Amino acid sequence: MNLKTLFYSCLLFSLSAIIQAAPAKFDVNKNIKPKSSDRYILAVHKEIETNNIGLEKTRYAILEGMLTTKGFAWVYDGEGDGYILARFDYRGDTNVMRIEYDESLVQLKYHQALGDYQCKNLVDDICYKNGRGYYNYIKNLRVSIAKQIQRR
Repeated sequence: MNLKTLFYSCLLFSLSAIIQAAPAKFDVNKNIKPKSSDRYILAVHKEIETNNIGLEKTRYAILEGMLTTKGFAWVYDGEGDGYILARFDYRGDTNVMRIEYDESLVQLKYHQALGDYQCKNLVDDICYKNGRGYYNYIKNLRVSIAKQIQRR
């Protein structure tokens, strides 16, 4: 079994474990160690207010945000009740984010990764410790989604 097949097998197993996605207000837990800078963590995992534009418009804004992200576009990798999976592949490294949404919030959560994007300290699907590249790419996705929500 090659690495890519193993990754997708793990991904399918992880999907079966997700019952209901639920974005929530987020504050960095100061007691978790090791961790990256709070500003990096917040730039990725801080919730985005939807201004109650509706679930369909929110879903569309997320998908549009994935396509218009600065740098490289994110690839649609599936969805379920209240979440969309977004995948980013770069130089053999892969990152999959679970973008959870409801009527009032959108939140990006770490789902799975291979290579340099693997989280080094994962707590409740929030990546508290990772490399700078991870935080830059995910921040760009979050900013793009927030812009699309504001346009609605």
